[in-house]
This record gives sequence, C-alpha cells and structure tokens, in this order.
Amino acid sequence: MNTKTFIIFALDDQRYALSIKSVKNIIRSVALTYLAEAPDLLLGLLNLAGTFIPVIDIRAQFTLPPKDIQISNRIIIAEASKYTIAFITDSVEDVVELKQKPLDQSVDIFPGMGKFLAGISKYNEHTVLIYDIDTLFPEQTIKHITDELKQIEEPA
Repeated sequence: MNTKTFIIFALDDQRYALSIKSVKNIIRSVALTYLAEAPDLLLGLLNLAGTFIPVIDIRAQFTLPPKDIQISNRIIIAEASKYTIAFITDSVEDVVELKQKPLDQSVDIFPGMGKFLAGISKYNEHTVLIYDIDTLFPEQTIKHITDELKQIEEPA
C-alpha cells in the first residue's frame, strides 16, 4: 500500500480525501456570485482577488441532497484537469499521511460515487473515501462549465 499526503474533508457524516498536491488554498465560506443561466454542476463563482473561480457543486457530483451554505463551511480551491476550481465542504479536518488501499473496481460499494473512487483508508476511526481530483472533476466537465461561463459573460 502506498502512503501519500491527503487533505481530509467532510460532507455530512462521511470523510473524503484528496491529494494535497492538487489543493491550492482553503478559505472560509464567503458569498458567491450566482448566475441565473449557470451550468448544472456550477454552484456559483468565487471572486478571489479579482479572479473568478467556478465553484463546483460537489454535493450534486456525489448525488447528495442540496444543503445551504453555512458560515462554518470551508471552500477548497484546487487544480483539476488543468483548471482552477473550488468546491464547498462542511469542514476540512486535517492534512495527513494515509495508506491507500485500492478498491476492487468490479464491486460498486458506493453507488453513484464508485466511479470516482481511487481508494479507501481509515482516519480517526472513520472510513475515508479517497478521490483523484481529475477523475472527480474530469476535464470535459470543467471545460463544459468554463465554456458556458464564457457564453454567459460575453454578450452575443
């Protein structure tokens, strides 16, 4: 088993992990700019020092029920498929070294989410689902969102 450094975050009662290499920044919850004609997975835009970053709805990606943004939430800004994106988590718990156990790809233990999984591990008695950010947010999905954003921003 490989040991790598991951950031642990939570959505509802489940813990997730992403390689720390893909994470650019973690910030407190802030107001987002919402677009009326936004693509399906786009939650809104984050204005970070004059740069607009698409905030992807990770809850929708994981087929979790929608949840209002709370002041206690954290926003993870990451590099996914050559794009800078952000997503909202309930909390960011730690940066840790984990031993990643690969999953048997023929068994979909987590319906709807298994296709994104890279492995599984344990952290503080919790099962941690490990994701590869480029699989979780594929290039064609991010490109589609950014292309639609350009159409919204540029008048016809």
